[in-house]
Amino acid sequence: MPLAGAEALPRPSHLAAAGAMGVVQSSAERYAPPRLFVKVTAMPLYYRLADYARYRERVGDATYLDLTRRTDSARIPQVWDHLREVVDAYGAPWVLQILTKDAAGVLERGASDLRRLRDAGTTITLQLTVTGLAGTVWEPLVPPNGLRRAVPLIDLIGGPDHVTWRYDPIIPTVHDADRYRRLAAEAADLGIRRGVINYLAPPGRYRRVDARIPSLLLGWAEGTPRGVPRYDAGWQQRVARELVDLAGEVGISLACCAESAPLAGLVPGLGRAACGDHAWFAALSGRHPPSAKGRGSRTGCGCAPYFDLGNYGLWSRCHRCAYCYAG
Repeated sequence: MPLAGAEALPRPSHLAAAGAMGVVQSSAERYAPPRLFVKVTAMPLYYRLADYARYRERVGDATYLDLTRRTDSARIPQVWDHLREVVDAYGAPWVLQILTKDAAGVLERGASDLRRLRDAGTTITLQLTVTGLAGTVWEPLVPPNGLRRAVPLIDLIGGPDHVTWRYDPIIPTVHDADRYRRLAAEAADLGIRRGVINYLAPPGRYRRVDARIPSLLLGWAEGTPRGVPRYDAGWQQRVARELVDLAGEVGISLACCAESAPLAGLVPGLGRAACGDHAWFAALSGRHPPSAKGRGSRTGCGCAPYFDLGNYGLWSRCHRCAYCYAG
């Protein structure tokens, strides 16, 4: 049953046609995005079960699934099919990490799958993005009260030690310190002690983002720092210092992600984040498989090698966040 007020997810016409003809397809064939959006890279841009065997050969026992960086499992049911395919074919992974803006939606779609993995010994972690912009033009389909609504999922996966709260992205002229202070206090009340920040990718980085944002952010089309007010290195450092102080007041340790990683060397108290944090996973699981070498998902990424269960190209069926680079 969909969340109240959430947009129903239509069945794509090509899937309906295939079903009518009695054609049986694998999950990867059914849900892979049009090949127009795919190019060959070190990590494929869409899910294929066959790729998991090669991934396992590379990482050994340090198997780590992301659900998912490419879309949101609260909105896209197909990623749960991918999770079941992997587990049925290869067994439970060492770690499953959920990345979402809607923890309640994740629980609604996948509670039984998560319990199955938890009971099989998988360590489950949560990267929960809550910016305070739910329901605005920036995050039109994100449900409100993302932290409070996350409590049942947090309980299922093992408690707040398994959670990182993400305040991501920080948007120039939109970010508000008082809003952050309220969110930090709410996260701390839930027992969350890990926080991550990141900044809106600058103009020229992602074509799809550049197409959406000019109508929302003054000067975007002119680029930075001339066009976008306050969007420069000095502003980023000042904001980061303020947020480190605000997070510290409520016992949250703050780190910065990916493109913002250089700030860690400039702002006292700001760590360098890795969403896929091998040391964190080992501490939670009590298991210490060797850490495999791998390339991060983007510049500055310090994550352990992961296998993503999602596909790009599903923006229109997800939360439709204006700043989303996943397309």
